[in-house]
Amino acid sequence: MIMKLTSAFVFLASEKISSDSLFEGFNVDLKSTADLIKSLAEYNPTVWSYMSAITKGIMQPLGVAILAVVLILEFSKMAKKIANSGGAMTFEAIAPMIVSYIMVAVVITNTTVIVEAILAVASHIIEQVAGVVSHGGTAYDTISGLKGSGIVGKMIVGLFAIMIWLVRLVSVMVVNILITIRFIQLYLMIPFAPLTIPAFLSDDWRGVGIGYLKNIMVYSLQGVLIFLIVSLVPLFESVGKIAVSNGAEVMESLAIMFGGLVQAILLIIALVGSQRTARSILGM
Repeated sequence: MIMKLTSAFVFLASEKISSDSLFEGFNVDLKSTADLIKSLAEYNPTVWSYMSAITKGIMQPLGVAILAVVLILEFSKMAKKIANSGGAMTFEAIAPMIVSYIMVAVVITNTTVIVEAILAVASHIIEQVAGVVSHGGTAYDTISGLKGSGIVGKMIVGLFAIMIWLVRLVSVMVVNILITIRFIQLYLMIPFAPLTIPAFLSDDWRGVGIGYLKNIMVYSLQGVLIFLIVSLVPLFESVGKIAVSNGAEVMESLAIMFGGLVQAILLIIALVGSQRTARSILGM
C-alpha cells in the first residue's frame, strides 16, 4: 500500500509537472465561465420558454390590473387635492399622469427586455475583463530544484500537486454551483416583473419596484464578481511562481506553494460571498 502511494506521488512529481500546473487554479478565459455571458434564453431555452409563458399568460394581465387599480387610486388622490385647493380637473393636470401610465403599460408588456438589457451590460463587462486578462500570460520554468531532491522531495511535490488539484476541483464545482444558482434566481425573478413595475407610479409602493430592479442588478453584478474573483487566482499566485522559477530554496518553494494553496482556498470563500459583496456595492 505504501509503495503504491509512493509511486503515485513520484508520478505526480514527474518531469511533466511544472510550476504552472502546480499553481493552476482556474482557467481564466471564457471557456470555464462561458455561462456568465449567456442570456437567460441561451442558458436554458426550456426554462426560459416556461417562465416567459407564465409571465405573458398570467403575470402580465395581473400587472395591468394592478396598474388600473393604482391609476384609480392616484386619480382619486389628485381629485381630492385639486378639490381642496379650489381648482378644477383639467387635461393639463392629468396629461402627465396619463403619459406615465401609458409608458408603464408598455414596459409591463416588455419586462423581459429590461432584465435582458441589465444582464447584457454585465456580460459586456465580463467580456472586456476577459480581454484584459488574456493578454497577461507568462511562461515559467519547471521546479527543477525540487525534482532533484530525491524521493522524499518528489513525494512532497506530489502531495502539493494532489492538494492543489483537489482545490482546483472544489473551486470549479463552486463556480458551477454559484452560476447555476444565479440563473435560477434570475428565472424566478422574471415572472414577477409585471407585478412590481406599476409600483413605480405610487409614492407608497415605489420602493417595491426599486427593490426588484436592485435585485436584478445584484445577480448581474454577482456574475461580474465571480469572473473577477476567478481571474484573481493566477494574479495572486504569479509572485510565488516567479520566485519558484527563479531558483528559490526547497523550503521557501514549499512555503510559497502552501501560501498559494491557502490563497486559492480564501478565494473560494470570496466566491461563496460574491452575492453578499454585490449587495454591499449596491447599498442593500
